[in-house]
Amino acid sequence: MDMVDKSQKHTYIDFNDSKVVLYFSKYNFTDSEKTLKDMQEKDSVHSFTKTEILSASIVANKFNDKYVKSSGSFDVVDGEFKKIAFSNKEILIGILTNYRHLITNKDYQKAKEVMAYLEDAFAYKILADNLTEFENGIAKFLADDSSLSSHVMGIAAYIPTYYETHTKNDELKERSNQSGHLAKVGEKVDTEIEILSSKYIATTQYGGAGYMVNAITTDNHRLSFFTSNEDIANSRNNIKVSCKVKALGTAWKDDSVNETKVNYVKFA
Repeated sequence: MDMVDKSQKHTYIDFNDSKVVLYFSKYNFTDSEKTLKDMQEKDSVHSFTKTEILSASIVANKFNDKYVKSSGSFDVVDGEFKKIAFSNKEILIGILTNYRHLITNKDYQKAKEVMAYLEDAFAYKILADNLTEFENGIAKFLADDSSLSSHVMGIAAYIPTYYETHTKNDELKERSNQSGHLAKVGEKVDTEIEILSSKYIATTQYGGAGYMVNAITTDNHRLSFFTSNEDIANSRNNIKVSCKVKALGTAWKDDSVNETKVNYVKFA
């Protein structure tokens, strides 16, 4: 399938405090898998350390601003189904083989930080025999320099996303442990919130469509509410809202966490 010409759609990414314009015509990762295979046949793939591989994975994550699975990302463009983004794995391998200059000292330091976090977190999981199949793959990557196959590169490509998800969960758990009830039932409240998750519901028991939202205030009180306001539900930044306390209870997935159910939520 043809790659979309993104030369007119620039993506700006900050590499070591300098802006680099990225588009397919400048950085091409089409032959990444073939390049890796050639290197494996020559046994030169072992010239990469785990730190280098993970550093390249961190840069790949900057390219896509998220994790894109092995097949890449596809969409309909001008009536044709085309590839619009390389996978993180393709980019990772391409950086190692052709664009290693894009890896900065910050990326190397971040890679070391990620590995230290995972080694510490996995020590407890291994003792409890509580690793998932994917986490077993990460553990093997961390422990063994001699198995740098295409499969292992795929695991490394996802590690920055895994790390980000779990560190955010750790932070949320710590904040949620401080959660109290926001106010008494019936009271009106003005507060600043961060949206944790929102799920679109096409039909509710009351007939209208909208979003079921979980949020946390800047002073660490957990909230849940229903809203038809898409801008509130999908906000990526902290927002100031006014609301009315509907009920006091606990979080759906963790009854040890206090949660306030609110309604009449709108921008303050």
